[in-house]
Amino acid sequence: MSDYKITEADIDGMVRYLEVYHPDRADRDYARALLEYTKSALHGIAKENPDNIEAMLEAYEQSLKT
Repeated sequence: MSDYKITEADIDGMVRYLEVYHPDRADRDYARALLEYTKSALHGIAKENPDNIEAMLEAYEQSLKT
């Protein structure tokens, strides 16, 4: 995961999300910072308590069924 590099496409996608749900924050700097924070948070979860990753995966799978 630490090898993953945030791409321009990732930032573009996050900006589109922000434009819909948080238009007051929809700029590239905020989008990049949010992606960096998310990447760091997931790394921390995986390192400190991998069971939380599994719980997050299960919640995601459930969301696909609705």
